[in-house]
Amino acid sequence: MKQNFYLACLILCISAACHTVSDDKKEEHMNSGKIASSVIKAVDSSRLIVPGTRAGKLYLGQDMTAVADLLGRPDDGDAAMGSALGIWYTKSSSDFTRRDPISIFSSYRDSNMVVKVVKQLSVSAPDYRTSNGIHTGFTLAALQSAYPGLKKIQQFVSGSGHDTLKVYDSVNEGIAFDMIKDTCSAITVHPKNKPANSTYLSVHPGWKNAY
Repeated sequence: MKQNFYLACLILCISAACHTVSDDKKEEHMNSGKIASSVIKAVDSSRLIVPGTRAGKLYLGQDMTAVADLLGRPDDGDAAMGSALGIWYTKSSSDFTRRDPISIFSSYRDSNMVVKVVKQLSVSAPDYRTSNGIHTGFTLAALQSAYPGLKKIQQFVSGSGHDTLKVYDSVNEGIAFDMIKDTCSAITVHPKNKPANSTYLSVHPGWKNAY
């Protein structure tokens, strides 16, 4: 019996050590700007980001009536010339005091001007992830490691002028990242080969375009 007990304790210690090494390894790769496939967790399809296509159950070309069924009425937004920006503040799964915005730019699907569809969407919650493990909270170095084609396409300043928001886009892949103080604050899915934020409605309310 004692032998079995000691054996069980040994197995538990080895298991705990392996988890610690795995977590340390993941943190090391994140800080060094490298994403290791061996430490990437499986992504729930309801939170999977597919560049140029979708983020979870929201996707480019989706009828806005279906979006309303999923998210309800937007909490904020803007509209003009048949287009609209809707912003939903969703509850964080890890911090109930935080609200993670989902932003969707929509316009008419075609010249018939009947059906409005999703043209671009952004998510901020860290549980939305790409298949290679990318999510909000990553540094620019880590994002550039995963998407070598990233280029800065826009820069904004806050109303107070104390903060700067930079947008880095991998245009051909259809994915862009908002960066504040070298930390990703939002991920945007847009059509491939078309730059993010190429709309006449501001998709960053409260921020002034610096160039």
